Amino acid sequence: MDENEIKNITNIENIKELLNDLPEFKYQKELTDKLDAKKDDFTYETMLEIVLWKTNRFPEINDDLIVKINELRKRYDESLSDYILIKLLDSKGFDLPMASTFLRFIDPDYFQIIDQRVYRILYGKNLKIPFSKPKKIELYKKYLIDLKETCISYEIPFSKSDRILYLLDKHPEVNRNQKIKY
Repeated sequence: MDENEIKNITNIENIKELLNDLPEFKYQKELTDKLDAKKDDFTYETMLEIVLWKTNRFPEINDDLIVKINELRKRYDESLSDYILIKLLDSKGFDLPMASTFLRFIDPDYFQIIDQRVYRILYGKNLKIPFSKPKKIELYKKYLIDLKETCISYEIPFSKSDRILYLLDKHPEVNRNQKIKY
């Protein structure tokens, strides 16, 4: 076989032995099992689950965390918000941008999405998310304080600041020489 030729099932030696030796398919096991077992009609939720399955972005959140999120939606509590942020960062499929997105939809008067574009407008540099959870939390809290101060200075409603500053960064008159790193 030519070294540039791609192997296919008809030209793999010992195919039966290799097939017998394959490990169990464990890709997103819980969601895979749920989707495989689905016998009733597909819903919009089913479609979203399939998209999240394909992109490997299905979050694993327990019912206790959902209860806490709904408590925070009813009334802001700093210790509860810290707990939720920590639990989100501990969950599969979550890093700081996704966790902050959840928090923003929980209560936009207290939380906003930490986004590359908004961060750059705020600080004049690209967002670099630290590896450690405590540093992520520290970064997000500082970001929220700085964002609130900026909103006060420029009379921007904090609850819409992530969207407004995102659009500002995309504006043609804003310095476009900086490269966005995602």
